[in-house]
Amino acid sequence: MKKLQLTVKVLPLATILAVFIAALVSRALVAEGRQEMDVFLPLVVKPVEPSPTPTPPPANVEQYVNVYRQTAGSPPVSFNATLNDNCWQHARYMAENNHLTHNQNPDLPYASPAGQICAQKGNAWIGYGSSWTPFHTIDGWMRSVGHRLWLLYPTTPTVGYGFYTINAGNRSAAALDVLSTASFGADTGYPHWPVRYPAPGQSGVPATTFPVTLNWRYFGSTPTLTSVSWTTAGGSPIPHAANTSLPVNHKGIQIIPTNALPNNTLFTISVQGSYDGVLFNYTWQFATGSAPANE
Repeated sequence: MKKLQLTVKVLPLATILAVFIAALVSRALVAEGRQEMDVFLPLVVKPVEPSPTPTPPPANVEQYVNVYRQTAGSPPVSFNATLNDNCWQHARYMAENNHLTHNQNPDLPYASPAGQICAQKGNAWIGYGSSWTPFHTIDGWMRSVGHRLWLLYPTTPTVGYGFYTINAGNRSAAALDVLSTASFGADTGYPHWPVRYPAPGQSGVPATTFPVTLNWRYFGSTPTLTSVSWTTAGGSPIPHAANTSLPVNHKGIQIIPTNALPNNTLFTISVQGSYDGVLFNYTWQFATGSAPANE
């Protein structure tokens, strides 16, 4: 099975070869006090080899996004036709100009005001070679911490998605608008923070340096991390690094294995710390490959 590789500063993550640093220059209006605050997009991602298409494939990319969200316990999102078209226009701009970006140059072909909206409010992706599908783009974002946290953000009701392949067929691009309908005012009332991924009882996790994440609301506090224990179900330790320095100002914890995870293996992970002065201790199991998700 082919794998992609990612390098983000000093932290290795699976499935992406290179990243291009690009911050969103967008403003999000927060309902609490109607205070304007900066919201940032994650680093754009640039895969070089496709991962296997899911078998059986989902009916469409909206369903596939919601499979991931359901697994994580997040409510489903709907896709909006206008946002979809905005993102298709930005995907076309990136693919045709071979330019992976969160900001369109109006002097280049295929630049448009609609595409610029998606550029500044969405995840971006570009892939070289053939055989890319929209499902590969979602998989790639899920394996990158900053992209994953926006894709799973539980109070987002609607997103937009666009995918485009140039006529020669050797380059594709995609964009996912995750901020146009962001509802940060609903975050304080959401009862299921933190969002954990891989989720309790999940199987089929890629046997790579796949990160574990726990995230709280974007405009909330940074958690305090006390300890992490990560072992196989049989008690063998999994070497890892853990911190609360999440990309683009997300609030949460990322736990990244030092080596690729063994395949067909059940894991137990425990995370202790506090959030807003309240202690927490989360312990759950997940599995790579076809191993049973629970003992």
